[in-house]
Amino acid sequence: MAEHPHRQCVLDFLDAFYSGDVERAISYCDEELDTVTQAPIDLFPNLGQKHGKSWVGEAIRTQQSRYSSRKCEVKLIAAEADTVATILLLSLRKRSDERMIHLETAEFFTMRNGRIHIHRSFFDTFNFVEQVLGTDLTDMFTGKVRDALRA
Repeated sequence: MAEHPHRQCVLDFLDAFYSGDVERAISYCDEELDTVTQAPIDLFPNLGQKHGKSWVGEAIRTQQSRYSSRKCEVKLIAAEADTVATILLLSLRKRSDERMIHLETAEFFTMRNGRIHIHRSFFDTFNFVEQVLGTDLTDMFTGKVRDALRA
C-alpha cells in the first residue's frame, strides 16, 4: 500500500519545525494558513488563532528563545482524504532553569493543494503551566472547583 502523500507532508513539516528550519517548514504550508492552538491567550499570547505562513517562523523563533532544545516524537499519525491527525510527545528544555517539559499534543491538519491549509492544536494547558512553574497547582484549586460545582 502506498504511503499517503499528506501524511509525509505533515511529517516533513514537523521535522522542519522542530529542527528550526523556518524556510523548509513554511514550504509545507499554504499561503492562507489558518492555525488555532487552543490555549488561554492571556497566558500564551503567542498561541490562539493566527493567519498566514509568517506564523510558522514566529512560532519557531518564540520556542527557540524559550527552550534550548525541542524534540518531537510522533506517537500516532493517521491520514485520510485531505486530513491528517497526529498525537505528538514534545520534550522542551527551558532556557531559564534547564528543566524538561513533556507535553502531549493532538494536532489536526487539513490540506489544500498538497500543503497545510488548516492546523488545529490541543494540549493540557493546566499541566503545561504546572511544568513551566515547577509547581503542582491541583491542591490550590481543588476546594474552589468543588465549591463552584456544588448544586
